Amino acid sequence: MKIIITGATGSLGAFLTRWFAAKGHQIISVGRTSDPPQALLACSTYIRADVTQLLHLPEADVCIHCAGLADDKADPAALFNANVVGTQNVLWAAAHCKLGIYVSSSSVYLYADHPLVEEMAGEHDNKHLSDYGMSKLLGERVVLGHARHESCFILRPRAVYGAGDKVLLPRLLRLVRNDNLISVGEMNVHMSLTHFSNFALAVEACMNNALPGKHVYNVADDKVYVLRDVVRKLATTMCGNGLREKTLPLWIFTLLSTLEVGDYTPLFINTISRNLVLDTTKIRRDLGYQPVMNLDMSLEEIDRWVQAIGGVDVLRRADPILAWSA
Repeated sequence: MKIIITGATGSLGAFLTRWFAAKGHQIISVGRTSDPPQALLACSTYIRADVTQLLHLPEADVCIHCAGLADDKADPAALFNANVVGTQNVLWAAAHCKLGIYVSSSSVYLYADHPLVEEMAGEHDNKHLSDYGMSKLLGERVVLGHARHESCFILRPRAVYGAGDKVLLPRLLRLVRNDNLISVGEMNVHMSLTHFSNFALAVEACMNNALPGKHVYNVADDKVYVLRDVVRKLATTMCGNGLREKTLPLWIFTLLSTLEVGDYTPLFINTISRNLVLDTTKIRRDLGYQPVMNLDMSLEEIDRWVQAIGGVDVLRRADPILAWSA
């Protein structure tokens, strides 16, 4: 197949580009950089384009739209431009594709103490969503209202991770400071995670089934994780077992979030203090989705990648090129 992948210089887009190129598909990658990594050029035809502007995309069978702004400190107008206007532009440019796959986010849901099913997004007062979550929800509505693909899928992962991740891993590893692992409150919350490989399998399931019409699915690992265990496993794997654990009161970080200090934003505070677990019954039933990876299985791979790029300090800087160093 000929597959367009937007956001190919980002973590998820880079992984999907490598994944589908390795399976023999012809990849047309789209990104904003004028100097794409050589590894990207080696496995795809690269198109430099900014999805927030009107763009032209060549004929293809599938469009996987990964491009977007995932920054909870970004201005709401910038989020709207990237995640709503950008989605609309790609929707029009890729209207000729029979199959469209749009990457959304679990941030379209409100936090809850029960597993979340697809119909729950947008059913309550959306004013409690983060600016990022609202922009992704509005992007979904653009797709549901205007997509002209024969088959159209919106996929909602939760905290995608794996070797090449320059978003989640750097943020979690910033909790390690001077041989101390800082726990923000108890961090005893239940959460879903989505390994890159499992997301790629969900995309493949969409391509293989090609159900007519528009469909929305959660995508996550088999396991439900406890955040403190996730941070502890990542930190000890990459920083060693000699870390001292320190728990600081949540209220300190809540105060920092109101002052917009460092990584501490209201969305971050919710993430480390509220449950968010995705129910994946629907995608399993409809598409036969079967995740194969989880955090424990991927720790060694992630550690090899982190050491190869120069260690945890390099990863913490979250350089964009890291997505193509896996």
